[in-house]
Amino acid sequence: MAGRLAALVLALCGVAWFPLHRDGAPARVYGVAFGLSALCLLPALLLTRRRPALPVLGAAVAVPAALAAARLLVGRIDVAGLSRFLVLTAAPPWITGPLVLAAALTALAALCVRPAGERPAPQPAATPAAVGERVSSE
Repeated sequence: MAGRLAALVLALCGVAWFPLHRDGAPARVYGVAFGLSALCLLPALLLTRRRPALPVLGAAVAVPAALAAARLLVGRIDVAGLSRFLVLTAAPPWITGPLVLAAALTALAALCVRPAGERPAPQPAATPAAVGERVSSE
């Protein structure tokens, strides 16, 4: 259940970060913005599987956390091009910032809940005939 909620929030995050218009940005900047949107949508798609792998859950935490860090650092650190691809998002910054934070937190909750909910696979029960064969063959 937590994995599906994380997938939903990641999908919303990917849609919000999708660059609708190029707005005169160079092709490379537009490609990076498109790639950031795809990086949110890919873990969302993989989380819809019945039992997502732990690396997928880890990526589902790391990607939105990196986007949240980029959103926070854009005004503090002058990284070339960082502000250019952050303004190409479909949603305004006051939506994309909290959305990536919510995506990272729900994915982290899904990651924490996943190992606790796993149970070892049941082992086949030994039948009396199989036990007797092992004893007689030794």
